[in-house]
Amino acid sequence: MIVRISGEAFLTKPGALSALVAGAIESVTGKAPALSTSGGTSDARFIRRLCPVVEFGLVGASMHKVDEAVPVADIVALTAIYAEVLARVF
Repeated sequence: MIVRISGEAFLTKPGALSALVAGAIESVTGKAPALSTSGGTSDARFIRRLCPVVEFGLVGASMHKVDEAVPVADIVALTAIYAEVLARVF
């Protein structure tokens, strides 16, 4: 049996990128996010050695299930946060 590890666990230390994203989140939502490692697995594990990463996005009870759903208001807010992140980067 050959074992192949395709995506190792990682931890991004707080820094400029996490501060930028946190600032964008707070700007849009009025809430300061908590830095946490409880979010689960993401595709960031596959690119973390190529570029800085933070994990951020929608969460919900139906994540990755048939009939996955989130409130439209959450998608609207997420879109605004991503736009704010891009504005701050560029």
